[in-house]
Amino acid sequence: DKRMLKGLGKKDNKKDKKGKAQPSKGGSSPSASPSGSDASLPVRKVRQIVVMDGNPQHDWCALFDGCKLADGSGLRIVQAAWNKVAVTVYDGKALMSLAPIRESEGKVKEPYTVTVTPDFILIRNQVRGPRPDGDFRNVLWGLMAGHVPAANSLESIYMCLERPIMFAALKGIERRLGHDAFPLISQNYYGNPDNMVISPDLPAIVKVSHAHAGMGKSIVHEQGTWRDLSTILALHNDHCTAEPFITAEYGIRVQKTGPTYRVMKKVYTGSGWKSQFGGADLQEIPLTDTYKRWADECAQLFGGMDIFAIDALHGLDGKDYIIELNDTAIGILASVWEEDSRTIRDMVIGKMDVIYCNAQPQQPQQPQQQQQPQAAGGDADAAVVGETDTTTTTTTSPESTDKSGASDKDKEKSSSKSKKGK
Repeated sequence: DKRMLKGLGKKDNKKDKKGKAQPSKGGSSPSASPSGSDASLPVRKVRQIVVMDGNPQHDWCALFDGCKLADGSGLRIVQAAWNKVAVTVYDGKALMSLAPIRESEGKVKEPYTVTVTPDFILIRNQVRGPRPDGDFRNVLWGLMAGHVPAANSLESIYMCLERPIMFAALKGIERRLGHDAFPLISQNYYGNPDNMVISPDLPAIVKVSHAHAGMGKSIVHEQGTWRDLSTILALHNDHCTAEPFITAEYGIRVQKTGPTYRVMKKVYTGSGWKSQFGGADLQEIPLTDTYKRWADECAQLFGGMDIFAIDALHGLDGKDYIIELNDTAIGILASVWEEDSRTIRDMVIGKMDVIYCNAQPQQPQQPQQQQQPQAAGGDADAAVVGETDTTTTTTTSPESTDKSGASDKDKEKSSSKSKKGK
């Protein structure tokens, strides 16, 4: 043992001669920093983003790959569906337990669960579906109680859950701008079936409760059908709205994702009056000043909306009729899904930079619209990637910069595209 100690002492002495730290005369040597690193260096945080998107074909981990915040913080992405999430709030701090479709560290995948303290929520699916088993408002309320930053804002998502509230906000714009500038369709509201005494002008479209994407809607041609419908609604005491049936030449969707505007013309190809079931051909058309004004006005609702779409009809009478506003769970054309999703990603990173890195909010940009090849006819299923489902089932419905945190992969893609264009 003494020989071994002597040998170790000789090796230490040799290291000392090579310039390594020598023991002080007091006798104790300085302690080494963990893993040989400098303990004085700041430890960079990893911020956690939860993406509520139940479509397994949408890989948000890949979209955020290589992105960082302005202070160098890394990003962990956890993607899940609403029916795989539970939220608990402790003294104002939200804690999420979820079974992810995927997460960027690759450690956990459903049916296994992971616990996350979210720094940001990106919501791309509807919180509430047409059936009771698709109602996840309790999760939304928990996120609101935990003051979790989100896109769209949790307040705007909550307000858009019910059709009467959404329509009232649109009515406010119409009253302020005038009907010619914001041509909102007329609508009656019936709080319960007992109030359905005075019918609207027929034929009319009746929309029951909160349902969306063609669900809970019926066309009424005559008084007898109106009375029959009221007796059906009485079974659950549902509220409903009624609006005139418009014989449309085509539909219009004005979509805004961050600074990007898109306008789609929906040409109906089926025999039914519902495009969700009858089929439609979606064609991207130019952004006009009128459509831009519609979008800019709606973007200010409920404290500000970043992702939304306005649905309208162009009637055979040559007039436009705005019928509804769809919020953060809007569908995106399949041909531009990756491009528009990168825009959403950059918007999320920009918001997080403001919240966590004290960055200045980005100034409003000039409208961006890029013409894309139109869908090759047929059903809208081939043209739209649906975001409205509350589970992993998909339904159909009609610029990266250095500061935004775009990854090197996206920069290489945009560079190669520009070279080809030249």
